[in-house]
Amino acid sequence: MGLEVRLIHVAEFEDLDNDDTPIDAATSVLHEIQLSASSERPESELSASTGSGDVVPFRNWSTPDPLLEFEQEQVLFRALNLLRFRVNRMKSRLSLTRPSLRRVSQIEGAMSLVERIRGQLVNSNLRLVTSIARRFSSSIGDFDELSSEGCMILLGAIDRFDYSRGFHFSTYATHSIQRHFFRAWKVRSRRRERFPTTPQDLLCEVPAAPEECPVLEDPEAIVGRILAHAETVLDDREHQILIHRFGLKGSDRKQHTLRDIASDLGLSKERVRQLQLKALQKLRDFLELDPSGRDLQAAY
Repeated sequence: MGLEVRLIHVAEFEDLDNDDTPIDAATSVLHEIQLSASSERPESELSASTGSGDVVPFRNWSTPDPLLEFEQEQVLFRALNLLRFRVNRMKSRLSLTRPSLRRVSQIEGAMSLVERIRGQLVNSNLRLVTSIARRFSSSIGDFDELSSEGCMILLGAIDRFDYSRGFHFSTYATHSIQRHFFRAWKVRSRRRERFPTTPQDLLCEVPAAPEECPVLEDPEAIVGRILAHAETVLDDREHQILIHRFGLKGSDRKQHTLRDIASDLGLSKERVRQLQLKALQKLRDFLELDPSGRDLQAAY
């Protein structure tokens, strides 16, 4: 009861005390969307996703609802913030020692509809989240992680979006999600630059540009094929450094630190780092210039 429900305040809310037209319009839009989704979604999935009550659950990534039309999202955002405005006002008038059961019921009913609208706004923008996540992903794991993060950013964007300014929500949400993903991508890039320790990391080091990084289910197999064909360009020491650094077959499958490899080879850590960079550059040149290398590059 002590927490204020966050909303975007619009002056017209003060004049809508007894006018439920915006809320009725939002309920009608939700009903239309559900009918449309029911006609497109398989019956088995529909029975599992509708659940109990009127709450709209979050959909599976592979079957999101279609994007809302501008008029539909305006109706939903207007009702969402109007309901939150009314909840805050009712809470401010509620006695903490002897609360009115009727008013508590009204608050709970309003918040239930708020969550229903909010859930629908998420479901209708999942395609937006996944399309952006796919552009920033270098692996299946990255895609799943970014999609989950993007959904949380989407929820925050819904709470902060000012519909009264007349913009499309997708424009606002895209900027919010892209900013978050770009910051996360820079952090991962710095970490990968300093600590590339998996076969997928090695594949992401070989292409000339980060966006060329492949998404593979078995990156270790591809790396093994590349190293097997690249024995003519890598000396034994460079070959062993890559195998142990990235935990590939032929090693103990553990990603060794530069310090560990340096100790085994009797070199300094800095020298091992230089040899690793040199080996990676040789692999880049091999994939770009050698015919067999180009065949491997095309294969993955």
